[in-house]
Amino acid sequence: MIKRSVLITLCVILVFSGCKFKEKIVKDIPIEVRDELGDKYVGRTAWTRSLLMDLGPEGLIDRDTEVKIMDLDFHWNGAVTVKGPNRRLITNGLQLERPLTRDVFEEKLNRLFWFRKPEYRYRMDLREYGKRTAKAIFNHEVFKGMKRKAALASWGYPDEMNSTEMSGVVEEQWIYKDPRQKGKKRYIYIRDGLVSAWEE
Repeated sequence: MIKRSVLITLCVILVFSGCKFKEKIVKDIPIEVRDELGDKYVGRTAWTRSLLMDLGPEGLIDRDTEVKIMDLDFHWNGAVTVKGPNRRLITNGLQLERPLTRDVFEEKLNRLFWFRKPEYRYRMDLREYGKRTAKAIFNHEVFKGMKRKAALASWGYPDEMNSTEMSGVVEEQWIYKDPRQKGKKRYIYIRDGLVSAWEE
């Protein structure tokens, strides 16, 4: 008798929760879009904008390393596999929230990789910012008064970004973590769109 009442209760819960569950289903990247992304990126040469950390035991690839994109994975939170130095394969998790979309997936790839040679990027930075900033970006340096966009190009996207606004002045703190040295962090401080300080 107890088993029967428990079974009935479970059925009722499933019926009602099933109705709500239907409303929460959100479409993921369609297969044809996955194919288009694969055609666009797989096989391309790229340069790492930040550290790539393997999901397995293969270690990591440092930034500014030439790699070849070998595969895109759309399961779980997404991943990209690259072939790096010594033909070593690294699968880096993208840590995306679902549902995955084309825009979110491509934005993450563009945060992880440059798709132009360093020399070309230097020439473009020279045109946009001038010699001092272009040289700093090329050498991954920052300086006081450097534009926010240039600082992003120089150090890459931070692991954490904190922002506050007081009296119309926006201040940001960018935090960079180094998985090779637990607890070690680097910081950039931005005030009204310009670098105000940094810690290495």
